Amino acid sequence: MINKKRRIYLASKDGKIFQEDFQNSCIKDGLFEDRIKDVYIPPEFRTKIPVVKNKYDFYIYLKPNLFPLELKSVQENRVSFSESIIKKHQIEALEEASKYDGVIAGFIFNFRSFNNKTYFVHIKDFLEYKHVAENQIKEHKYKSKVNKSSIPIGICEEIGLEIKNKILKTRYRYEVKNFVLEAAKRYG
Repeated sequence: MINKKRRIYLASKDGKIFQEDFQNSCIKDGLFEDRIKDVYIPPEFRTKIPVVKNKYDFYIYLKPNLFPLELKSVQENRVSFSESIIKKHQIEALEEASKYDGVIAGFIFNFRSFNNKTYFVHIKDFLEYKHVAENQIKEHKYKSKVNKSSIPIGICEEIGLEIKNKILKTRYRYEVKNFVLEAAKRYG
């Protein structure tokens, strides 16, 4: 059941709530985590103050792996490739991080309107899909429909790891430790 209060939040607020719930789940699971908060600069000061661009939203560490993660929460059944949603520097930073031994980097996509389904998609799998989608390559391995401007939930189900969750009273609890252990087996 969806809490009625939860529906009144704006999309950007829902993304911050998702990040908080994810962080709290890491803490409850006893994982070392660090959430990097975005710095807000009012528009009238943006030309005077350089804007710091965070590489990722989150780090999780469970020996021997480090997980740099970018979290995205959407209302729709897809996550747009638009620069306003997934920034080029985020993709580049995740790709660079994944080159190091013991580092498992990627996106965590949360689909709020689809029973809060949440998936980890490794940056290499994301880039492979994005290449197929944007170049409209006819021959590909995906069963779900390929969309040239976004990654749909069906593709995330195919190439990602589902992160189970449950709603408590009004907030979600994610099984992050199970995800981290499964990701370490698959990608470590």
